[in-house]
Amino acid sequence: MEKRVEMGDDGARKCNSSHENLGIMKLNDHKAGMQGLDTAKINQIIEEASKGSQFYQHKQKNQERIDAKIANLKAACAKLTEEQKKMARAKMDSLAQKLELTRDLSRTMVHVDMDAFYAAVEMRDCPELKTKPIAVGSSSMLTTSNYLARRFGVRAAMPGFIAKKLCPELVIVPTNFPKYTEVSRQVQKVFADYDPEFSAASLDEAYLDLTDFLCARKESGAEMTASEAVEEMRAKILESTQLTASAGIAPNGMLAKVCSDKNKPNGQFILENSKEAVDEFIKDLPIRKISGIGNVTEQLLGSLGISTCRDLWNHRELLYLLFSESSYDYFLRVALGIGSGGGGGDGSERERKSVSCETTFRSTSDRNELCDIIRQLSADLAQDLERHGVLGRSVTLKYKTDKFDVKTRITQLTGYTGDGGVMAKAATSLLPSGLNLRLLGVRMSQLTPSSSAGTGNDKPSRKQRTLSELLAVECPARKKRKLEEDGQVLSSSSEPDPTLASLLFTCPVCHSWRTKDGEVALNSHIDECLNQQVLYPPAETTPPLATTTSLVLPSSSSSSTCHQTKLDRYIIRRSK
Repeated sequence: MEKRVEMGDDGARKCNSSHENLGIMKLNDHKAGMQGLDTAKINQIIEEASKGSQFYQHKQKNQERIDAKIANLKAACAKLTEEQKKMARAKMDSLAQKLELTRDLSRTMVHVDMDAFYAAVEMRDCPELKTKPIAVGSSSMLTTSNYLARRFGVRAAMPGFIAKKLCPELVIVPTNFPKYTEVSRQVQKVFADYDPEFSAASLDEAYLDLTDFLCARKESGAEMTASEAVEEMRAKILESTQLTASAGIAPNGMLAKVCSDKNKPNGQFILENSKEAVDEFIKDLPIRKISGIGNVTEQLLGSLGISTCRDLWNHRELLYLLFSESSYDYFLRVALGIGSGGGGGDGSERERKSVSCETTFRSTSDRNELCDIIRQLSADLAQDLERHGVLGRSVTLKYKTDKFDVKTRITQLTGYTGDGGVMAKAATSLLPSGLNLRLLGVRMSQLTPSSSAGTGNDKPSRKQRTLSELLAVECPARKKRKLEEDGQVLSSSSEPDPTLASLLFTCPVCHSWRTKDGEVALNSHIDECLNQQVLYPPAETTPPLATTTSLVLPSSSSSSTCHQTKLDRYIIRRSK
């Protein structure tokens, strides 16, 4: 950007202004291998290559919504009085004191991340690719890229046709998830030697607690440091897979994930288990480095002058007054370097609400092909449910059209299951006809431990609210439109599957709204929920705004539940 300004190119200035308007498409140069790039030039190519496409139009609409949120945020901020800010700062200081009491510096947490995993597997199996910029995916969407391709700005979650504009020599390799899954199992066998209860965040990364392992080694007279243990672990991974991994060692999972990115690829970084070291490490850290803060949250916070973790602390009164309780609590934990506790830096320690698999593919309306994809996703989902030791009762089908509209449909089974065939049959019954789709996902929610699940109309293990409490929950879908007028709502099958039942339906998105009115009412509500959250990628936590008129905080039950839902992880699976 600086180079373009020095040239005095007025056209370039105008283009840069356009990039600011479409901030949602900006290159994230905080990712490993993306540092030191000419981001202005890359952003210009991305925008010019995508203009006129449905992808660009979709991003434009999303950016307009983000801009509206920013405008509301600034308007609410302008109305704040000094007295309100003083009160809010005192509240946040009090909360910070309480959070300090929960700081745990006794654990040794590790985040291990395979280096450009899918691309690395392909280069291992095809050595001639090692000297070429490659990406894994298709012209529709990429899942990852190697470090040579990243020097051109090619990254994951980028359409392949845009990546080709950035790097004409780019080789795009089709995904092979069965192969990646098998390699992932090899890596996870190594993890289990150090922490049998490790938390897999995806096929290529995991959180481990090495505290017990290191204590056991010390007691046996074979003491080793955390750095030595992680070096040994990475060496074993290399030996068994011929692939490299990077790792971060820190007092909690949130910091460990940041540390694992410090010395990529094939490196590790350790953060000392002391408050002084954590404070020094966190203060100038860009907020985008934190897992759970993505493009949208970065824009919202940036509008308030917040770009680093130190800024989160310095503007803590604004966070208290303008964001929900779960959000300002999360931001304060980030500012203090405390994290959310437990082993996972991304919310893995919270109660799991759902398990899901999804995949992106070239748009098609072929029902047979779509059904095959659903069967593959359901088979993968069954394996994930077994790995997590849970069964589910509510099956949700998520789909994205070729115009990037996202919809979900849900149905409820008569009993808990982890059977892929049952899930596939239920999900297929929800598949719309006549639409060109480019993404499908299958989610199982209303979970219960497999050891305690029955097969009848068992109640979920979690305590449910009374009917009066449920009816008191505001439903935006009912207020906005009549269900009969919603052309997107699919009617239930004329011959309902005997495994499905009209029971108490729970929204798998917000987890706070339920109905006995049937699947049509539930699906309409889900569309409303999803439309409110469609701006936020799965890996990103984007805070809902608090009420701006009175600046009264929203209820903790709804906000915290929504926050937890956004932390749910999605594992991309192979399409047929």
